[in-house]
Amino acid sequence: MRMKKLIQKDESEIFVECPISSAEISQREVDYPNLPAVNFAKKYNKQLYKPTKLIINGNEIEIQANFCVNPFCRWYGLPQYKYENIKLKPSRYALWGSEPTKTIRCVDVPQGEPKGFTFPNDFVSPLSNWSLALEIKRLVDINTVKPVEPDYEFHHVGCTNQDHTPSIHSESFRKRGKSSSNSQKLQCKSCGKITNVLPLIKQSFNYHQKKNDILPTIFMHIVNKTPVMRTLEQLGIGASTYYNKLEWLHRRCLEFLERHETNKLKQLQFDTLWLNTDKFIYFMNNIRKKGYGGEYSEQEKLLMATHVIVTVDCHSRYVFRNDIAYDFNVTPEDVQRDIAFYKEDKLNSFSQKNARYRHSYYGNRKTKKEDLIDDVADDILDKSYLELRKQYVDGLHVTSTYTAYAQYWHLKQLLNVKNLNYITDDDRTLLNGLLRVHSNEIRNKSTHIFLCQLDKNITLKEAYREHAFKKEELKNFKSSFNYQMSNKHAGIMILAEDLDNHEFYQNITVNGELHTIPIEDAPIEHPIPAKGEGIRYVQPYTDLSDLTNLELASKLIEVDFQAINAYFNQIRRRLNQLERPLSTSRGERRAYIYANTNPKYAHYLLTILRTYVNFCLTFKDFGNDVTPAMKLGITDKVFKIEDIIYFK
Repeated sequence: MRMKKLIQKDESEIFVECPISSAEISQREVDYPNLPAVNFAKKYNKQLYKPTKLIINGNEIEIQANFCVNPFCRWYGLPQYKYENIKLKPSRYALWGSEPTKTIRCVDVPQGEPKGFTFPNDFVSPLSNWSLALEIKRLVDINTVKPVEPDYEFHHVGCTNQDHTPSIHSESFRKRGKSSSNSQKLQCKSCGKITNVLPLIKQSFNYHQKKNDILPTIFMHIVNKTPVMRTLEQLGIGASTYYNKLEWLHRRCLEFLERHETNKLKQLQFDTLWLNTDKFIYFMNNIRKKGYGGEYSEQEKLLMATHVIVTVDCHSRYVFRNDIAYDFNVTPEDVQRDIAFYKEDKLNSFSQKNARYRHSYYGNRKTKKEDLIDDVADDILDKSYLELRKQYVDGLHVTSTYTAYAQYWHLKQLLNVKNLNYITDDDRTLLNGLLRVHSNEIRNKSTHIFLCQLDKNITLKEAYREHAFKKEELKNFKSSFNYQMSNKHAGIMILAEDLDNHEFYQNITVNGELHTIPIEDAPIEHPIPAKGEGIRYVQPYTDLSDLTNLELASKLIEVDFQAINAYFNQIRRRLNQLERPLSTSRGERRAYIYANTNPKYAHYLLTILRTYVNFCLTFKDFGNDVTPAMKLGITDKVFKIEDIIYFK
């Protein structure tokens, strides 16, 4: 196996085709100084419904996500279309409002196909198809390794065999032993030049790195919540060595996942999968670069909320992805060049290349640092902010809507599954991503979405009482019917009975046609809440109106957040940099002393933890110790960290 490396920005094998022609770019140069911002944006808003081409492994894929996201609407998942044969030539969608709150609104076209009900009061925020494609590309790039391709010089200048290489002309070279790093030395028989050839991984695990023996220890320190400074003290290494080893372990995990996850999942066909998806939020210590400290009146938020989109299999607890909504490979200068070249400061956000980036910014403000610690919603990127951002850690935050869409898109390509079920809370960021990516599957009812929510207004003591009450209720139900059944089976029967008096959908008649629409905010109590949850409310978000009460209850019983909550607890308990904030000695405020300062390293840590949890960490399953990967069916053994590091 050849030596591999993380790919750089200019080495990506994924290409996003620029959706703007050179002629339009030239015309923008002419119109920019002459047209007001509103007119300029209106003239160049054709990107709203225009697909962007994404080229992966030579295959062209079109990304177009601007359509209705209401699964009960007749236009759901359908692209923009103008009905030329109908009076006034109406279109399916109309752009509504003003920037930055422009939305897409469904138009009630009285005729035309497909038949169905239209929700003209439904609005959805448009996204930049260009930016979505770039976010998909980003998630591929940061999780990809490629073989190292050294630029060898096998001959001296003027050698008669100048064009000969060892792989093709082996007779032109002789072996001259091996170097101290176990790399093969080859000598040209004509000119006598000796060249060291890069060894394979198994020939030299410590190639170009010192202290190879501390790698397992660092790995265990990482996944067991050891602070960085304590690791440095115990191992007697410097910070630069630690972070170099962290990147090295991250790369090893990617190579391991390529062989034991990606390749294996491509060969598996799942009949049914239940997936938990949610956002993990941690606060990044937003510090200035060296040389930009001191007194200043303009500053960024000291603690910036950073989102991680996570998807976990409910039954096996296998963590399929955890993607951080932060682009650590972009610079403010990159965005500034795009703004100047494409004239993006006068465009609507859905026409911009960099619409996915966000920031939290206070501007000119003199106040105490403590007053800057609060929650701030996603803000819109602008040129004034970019100048300030140059003083802080490299990279920009990404709006989680774009990262969620990109993650679900990748999962759709990775998993071969007939019936896919997603469980999430009522988060529009995640719901819109799922509804956009799986629009075709939701229309043909092979994919469904369920909502799961808890009553967070009750205390922990009250939650335990509710759990005990539900447990007793379940026990009484089983004994009253003298059934020898599992709790799950009993829960299904209780749910089926409750559904006799509960409705998720209603039928309405419009123009003589019967249509099914959802009843808003109509959750039902789950009969088996976990300890500490109290009351769990569940609800289908897509159309399951054709199922019987018993069939629907059999699906709703599966709806819970235990798998993803268990993984979130693993993150908090095992990664020191992503733990919950500590209370100060006075108990008045929270201290974020261990919080991560560079999300690039948070990405490395999450990759390492995901690999460890999936393949090394066991849990009890019917009395057997299994890993999530074993439970999912992609391996039959418990791996050790040495297997990951050294490919044993």
